Amino acid sequence: MSEEKLESYFFTALLLGVLVVVGAVFYPFIGSLALAIVLASLAAPFYIWLRKRIASKNFAAFLVTLAVTLSIILPAVGLSFLLVDEVQSISENIATYDLANVPQVLQSYYERIVTIFPPLATVDLQGIVKSSFEGLGTTFNKVVTSTASFILKFVVAIIALFYFVKDGKQFLNEIVQLSPLKDSEDVMIVRKLDRVTHSLIRGTLVIAVIQGLLVGLGFLIFGVPNPVLWGSFASIGALIPTVGTGIVTAPAILYLFLTGQIAEGIGLLAWSMFLVGLVDNIIGPKLIGDVAKIHPLFVLLSVLGGIALFGLAGFLLGPLLFGFLMALAEIYKVKIKEMHSREMII
Repeated sequence: MSEEKLESYFFTALLLGVLVVVGAVFYPFIGSLALAIVLASLAAPFYIWLRKRIASKNFAAFLVTLAVTLSIILPAVGLSFLLVDEVQSISENIATYDLANVPQVLQSYYERIVTIFPPLATVDLQGIVKSSFEGLGTTFNKVVTSTASFILKFVVAIIALFYFVKDGKQFLNEIVQLSPLKDSEDVMIVRKLDRVTHSLIRGTLVIAVIQGLLVGLGFLIFGVPNPVLWGSFASIGALIPTVGTGIVTAPAILYLFLTGQIAEGIGLLAWSMFLVGLVDNIIGPKLIGDVAKIHPLFVLLSVLGGIALFGLAGFLLGPLLFGFLMALAEIYKVKIKEMHSREMII
């Protein structure tokens, strides 16, 4: 083996080893960085608008960071703590809860279902629900109420947002220069990734979050317990094709009707149909614009898989990774066509 090849192999191994170590150092903050990247991308038009009116890059980036923090990050943190409180409250109360406390009308329907399908009587529904909420409460408690870690990641997200807003283009240029691919291909990948990411985030996730917030607000107005928790589930349900938020709102409406709260049930039904149900048709097109929308099945799988792999940060990381894959796939298709064209010419 020549000295030149040995030097090349050693440098490559050293580079990969350092990348792995640095990746391990950055890993605890991967959720904060993902959040900062997404928010910086979404806030880029606002930053460009400010830069036309403000000479200082630092001050413009500060204003964008302040606006995003006050309008998005702080409310999200507050909702997270409310969510933890609700889950913990349910997990504590359900331990002393039994079917005797269920409203009589619901108990009678349960007995009819058991009569139709006897094996259901052997299923410990209360135990399943109890263990599920206890596990959910433990998970949220670890994620959010580890105060020191949570505050540190929160601060890192805000600092990273400031620098991604101010120096995002410089970071991208550095990546393009370091990449072994052609600069034109790197630029194409960045553009495709930006388009796909905006389609995923603006076209699907933002709409799902808005629908979840509206569901939670509707539950709060019409007296359905634990509105923050069910609003969170509604956001996930909004990603399910054809089903949508109805997977959460329909049982709640049925519960209100069966327990004699007719006016509240009608109100929640109207709220769900005219506010929650029309978000896709009114707000969706304005957020998406002319960006192609990604199939909701893949969005759902990327969100759920991301959460399973990375925890709550996976709500953004999963779609981002899928967006990167789609960008690479589109570049691959272009290169394949170019190769076929060259073969035909030859």
